[in-house]
Amino acid sequence: MDPQKKSVPVLNGEELYVPFVGAIIENENADQKQILIQVRQKASDKVYDGSYEIPGGKFSAFEDIYESLRREVKEESGLTLSFITGEKERIDCPNRGHTSTLIDPFCVTQTKEGPFIGIIFLCKAAGTPLQLTNETKEARWIEVTELKKIVGETPELFYTPFLAPLKKYLGII
Repeated sequence: MDPQKKSVPVLNGEELYVPFVGAIIENENADQKQILIQVRQKASDKVYDGSYEIPGGKFSAFEDIYESLRREVKEESGLTLSFITGEKERIDCPNRGHTSTLIDPFCVTQTKEGPFIGIIFLCKAAGTPLQLTNETKEARWIEVTELKKIVGETPELFYTPFLAPLKKYLGII
């Protein structure tokens, strides 16, 4: 059995994707746009431990997607989100005791080998990033021009599930 598939959720015998949220957090500093990046610190992830990433992670069943994003950002960076693009435009459609919610993220990304599917949002945050958490280290603001150069020249330094959204944000793809 493929070791990756041990952690794949199964429902009625069918293997499913693992959904996650991610935050591209913008900051304006002296008229230079910056993005928060951090270093992934997960000994259980031998492939990507030590890679650059943006804050994000899995969300729990029945958890509101915006609350998941806020929780993951807080856990991984210590920052409090003050703005999530599209959140105010959400549309809840109740029906028969359930609610379907229309959300408008920045993008959706898929990692077939993961198997992960991510919902990525553009955000703003308040606070100073933590330098060390249970899952990350060395969080810092990086100027968009510098990030674009690093992503363009050395994409292998990044956690793959966040690479395509970053490339889209930076105008590389």
